[in-house]
Amino acid sequence: MVRTYKPSPAVYQLAVEALKLKKSEIGFVSSNYWDIAGATTFGFPTFWLNRSEATPDELGTAPEATIAGVRELSDLL
Repeated sequence: MVRTYKPSPAVYQLAVEALKLKKSEIGFVSSNYWDIAGATTFGFPTFWLNRSEATPDELGTAPEATIAGVRELSDLL
């Protein structure tokens, strides 16, 4: 729809418009650290799904939490 790719803010904005929620009300989960960095910069609360205990990339941002599995999300929300 916006003819661009993440981490362009226009892509994350699609979720805000489709869900009719504030950025702060949308929890963003990804196993890709670069995607977490883009979503964090956009203003989403982010949760890095790090199943393999990888070292975070040095991209100048950090997720709200790092989780090993999606079941951990319920404790954070």
